[in-house]
Amino acid sequence: MAATKNDVDMVNGPLWGKMLSFSLFYMMTALLQNLYSAADVIVVGRFAGQDALAGVGTCTALVNLFLNFFLGLSVGATIVLGQAIGAKNKDGIEKVVHTSVAIAIYSGVIVSVCCWLFTKQLLRMIDVPESVMPEAADYLRVIAIGYVPSLLYSFGAAILRAKGDTKRAMYIVAASGVINVLLNLFFVCVLKMTASGVALATVISQMFTAVVMVSLLCHKTDETRISLQKIRMDKEALCKILTFGVPSGIQGSVNSIANVLVQSAVNGFGATAVAGSSIITNITSFYMVMINSVYQAAMVYTSQNYGARKFDRIKKIILVCMTYAMGLWAIDLLVTFSCGKVLIGLYTKDLSVAEWAWRKFQILGTFYGLLGLGNVMSGVLRGMGASIFNMITSLVGICGIRILWVMTAFPKLGSYESLWACYPLSWVGILILHTIMFLVLFKRESRS
Repeated sequence: MAATKNDVDMVNGPLWGKMLSFSLFYMMTALLQNLYSAADVIVVGRFAGQDALAGVGTCTALVNLFLNFFLGLSVGATIVLGQAIGAKNKDGIEKVVHTSVAIAIYSGVIVSVCCWLFTKQLLRMIDVPESVMPEAADYLRVIAIGYVPSLLYSFGAAILRAKGDTKRAMYIVAASGVINVLLNLFFVCVLKMTASGVALATVISQMFTAVVMVSLLCHKTDETRISLQKIRMDKEALCKILTFGVPSGIQGSVNSIANVLVQSAVNGFGATAVAGSSIITNITSFYMVMINSVYQAAMVYTSQNYGARKFDRIKKIILVCMTYAMGLWAIDLLVTFSCGKVLIGLYTKDLSVAEWAWRKFQILGTFYGLLGLGNVMSGVLRGMGASIFNMITSLVGICGIRILWVMTAFPKLGSYESLWACYPLSWVGILILHTIMFLVLFKRESRS
């Protein structure tokens, strides 16, 4: 099976260096994406006002509600492709690659149409304050245009990651990010646009990433090369992707439903609280992408070693990833309590907004490392093909606890801080459940 200089042998040799390299390049790519998203929020918060900032922030959970399902399918594509590579199934690799691109196109169109047709209904569903509604509606309608190119890039990056290539995705994002920041400043500061301006900048940069990613895949020389004439749904490949991807997508969507419920509760505290919460959502997204880099490494490396039936290496993968996750937790704590208020100050000059932001940041920043440990086990489970079991444990551990807390304990306690306690509680639950599930599955699979 052909290989390129960017591919990594995941089933042989030492793990520490390879997995660190994989994680770091994935992390840098995601951090760059988040940096440019942060630029959206910073530009809006400092130059377009509180309502525009709240409008952008309140749409985040809603947008993720749609996208997370289809991004879950890209996880399925990574797993199926990784297992096919581990098993050296050349024909299977080719079918998965072309089916993945077709899924990205069709699913992007579906999400865009839904957002355009039901904009106001979706925003009212989460009780967006009336003062924020115009900005939120403008932002959602424009950002929906970019769903097809966004998913094309995401599925393309998933194809690259399945063979250990995380470098080129980073280069693409770096270039698109410069475009995004420059257009943000032009649309908002020069043309005096508000939320719709940063949305338009994002869409244009997403189109750039999609064009470059598709061009790159079309010029590859191995089995993951894309031929435009072959882009179609292969029944067998589609079924495999759906088998692993739908549970992941459902998990992501239900998780987003829980977050939408939390966002609805935040909206009840008023526009200032929404703006402050939006800032911390953006800041902690940097924590999330660092954690997700280790999750991706655990999933991709496990999928190939599971395909090659190398179970001893899977245990080593867990050790490596847990060690890296603990290191990231230490960085999280250091940044939160040494630089937290400074970071918030980059987003807003309004002291009341900053105060709401800091109240949320102290809670999430302290416990975010728990999510990292739970995600390592989640990635290993997905790599072993246990997507349905992973979905069930995630829904119980994350969504169940979070929704139950918001609907029962929070109304009685009533404070802003008590609302955010649902997150660390759910992270503890998911770590326990995923660990138990792994022990049961590993014992069964390693003996078969």
